[in-house]
Amino acid sequence: MPYFKCTLVDEQGHYRDREYYAENKKEILAALNGLDEKLIRVQRLWFKDFSLKKFFKRKIGYTEFLLFNQEMITLLKAGIPMIRALEIIIQNTRSGILREILAKAAGNIRNGMQISEAFTSAQIPFQKIYTASLLAGEKSGHLEQVLEKFNIYLGKISNLRRKTVSSLTYPIVLLFFMISMVLVISIFVIPKFSAFFDNMDTQLPAMTLFFISVTQYLKENIVLLLTAAVLAYAAVRAIEHFYPRVILIDQAKIKIPFLGRVIHENAIAVFARTLAILISGGIPVPDSAEIAVETFANKFYYSQVRSVPEKIRQGNLLSGVLEEIAIMPRILVELIRVGETSGNLTAVLDESADYYERSIDSKINALISLIEPVIIVLLGMVIAVMLVSVYLPIFSSIRVIQ
Repeated sequence: MPYFKCTLVDEQGHYRDREYYAENKKEILAALNGLDEKLIRVQRLWFKDFSLKKFFKRKIGYTEFLLFNQEMITLLKAGIPMIRALEIIIQNTRSGILREILAKAAGNIRNGMQISEAFTSAQIPFQKIYTASLLAGEKSGHLEQVLEKFNIYLGKISNLRRKTVSSLTYPIVLLFFMISMVLVISIFVIPKFSAFFDNMDTQLPAMTLFFISVTQYLKENIVLLLTAAVLAYAAVRAIEHFYPRVILIDQAKIKIPFLGRVIHENAIAVFARTLAILISGGIPVPDSAEIAVETFANKFYYSQVRSVPEKIRQGNLLSGVLEEIAIMPRILVELIRVGETSGNLTAVLDESADYYERSIDSKINALISLIEPVIIVLLGMVIAVMLVSVYLPIFSSIRVIQ
């Protein structure tokens, strides 16, 4: 949809300009219907239609979307109709993806579309879960309560991801720095000493000869090695694309020592939390499971759980279906079985998600406390060995001269 610049005038004769994102001028008139301002002029902003944002679409940020939902909850609780609440939020939202999506949703709702259908955009975080939550709110008549539960869910998932990313940033930067230092010394420093050693008549130590040969090979073939690595990665991706049953990269991720366990528990936590929010919103268990399995970003995990909704529809209990899946922890299955028996499945799923989130926090903290000194010691050892291999022949030559 295009952007329009509208000039409005109020009863006191004050003029102001406002931008709208709408399908056409008729939709703008419908949006302004009921306001105390009169529309004077409408001008289409062609330059915004061809901005780079059209070509590089991104998702709405978690924090931005969470704030939008909080504003919507506040307005709905105040008794303001959904369409009017959307218009108020759009007026106070800066131009961007969120404003475009809200404007499009408002137009669709005016044309008779359901609220849940109007928010089917790929740029919305957890779009399927959000749409299902809106549908549950529409059916129950308590849309603001369902949105509050979704906001809690979004906040916890966002907090979990933020903790994971922020905790792993420092070790990754430190590891990258170590590799960069080793490559710089190997490619630029040691070869200069190699030219110096060529003019010496003394026999070089085996360690020095080894490093000189390795660095010479890296300097001559670094481009070839990088090209080969990129082509190998592209080939693996192509194989996975044309043969969906072949999953190599995602399987390799979960086999990484320590990090693989964090990836596994994060997937389980998000799955349990998603089931809890959907079931608490009144979505049937089979439909909730169908949406929840989509949260498994790891293709290998998704291949293991994608048949869960169909098996539940065949009359099986959720706990019985999950028990047959190897990646599902035994404790989660037993807790879900207790929840099904007691009729308190939502609370059990929330508690399970909390348990795995706490477990992830402890594992990440332990990883950071362990990996920082290990990387520092390893970096020192590598550089020390390099320096010894470089200066050892110099010390030997000085001894011979003396």
